[in-house]
Amino acid sequence: MDKKAIAKKEVSLLGIMAAKFNLAPDVFLNTIKATVMKPGKDGRIPSNEEIAAFLVVANKYNLDPFTNEIFAFPNKKGGIIPIVGVDGFVTIMNRQPDYDGYEPFYSEDEVTPEGGKQCPTWAEVKIYRKDRQRPTIVREYLDEVYVPARGGYPGPWQTHTKRMLRHKTLIQGIRVAFGITGVYDPDEGQRILEAQAVEDKTSGKPVVNMPEAIEDKTEMPQLTGADYTYKDMLEEFEVCKEALGEKAYYKILGAAGFTRANEIKKIAEGKTILAEMDKVIKADENG
Repeated sequence: MDKKAIAKKEVSLLGIMAAKFNLAPDVFLNTIKATVMKPGKDGRIPSNEEIAAFLVVANKYNLDPFTNEIFAFPNKKGGIIPIVGVDGFVTIMNRQPDYDGYEPFYSEDEVTPEGGKQCPTWAEVKIYRKDRQRPTIVREYLDEVYVPARGGYPGPWQTHTKRMLRHKTLIQGIRVAFGITGVYDPDEGQRILEAQAVEDKTSGKPVVNMPEAIEDKTEMPQLTGADYTYKDMLEEFEVCKEALGEKAYYKILGAAGFTRANEIKKIAEGKTILAEMDKVIKADENG
């Protein structure tokens, strides 16, 4: 394929995506660069090829990058890692013409992980399709998916352990039931980013080290899409919104001077607001 054909294909994709948001292609591209795919911590600006790769995935699953249904982590080896949160996976599921509902199930045995709350040892989901006689059944075990606190800061796995296990199980069920490929959930994206290839001295084959805790940072003058700690915070806000209800959620957020969680630029400030939300949630649970 010559350069003109490639350019024509890229323009076509950009035009399709821009049209979904009623924007001119150049305005849409600049908006993506300024909001969704900002320069990383190292100052590296995503290339047009990386942006095109991201838009291909967003367009394939018809996900909105501006509402965090899909976002991108820059891969340390080049390229991007498309990340889809639980809202994005649920959106994909609900759009499937053969989707016919799902049922969650939980273990009667419970355990309290370090730093987390009491939670079933496993969760299971049955997803029904109209074109199949039997449901797709996926089970996830807490000890295999639980993410410890990073950098000394509790995340959603610590504050809402049962909810996160449910989300993780539902995501994996959707992926298996409908053959969703080429995208990752935030936990998987972080593990890919932090994994380091090393050489096994015995076999000489490359192995992967599991990620270490992110460096403790109370403030970040400029946060970018590559900062998982910041994404972790946004995900916790989403969990709180679901637990509180929109009215109470936006009341607390508004009292702090914000209309949306992604307007918060300092993690320390976000943690303060989350603490207030958590107080209200606990008061509701105990009341």
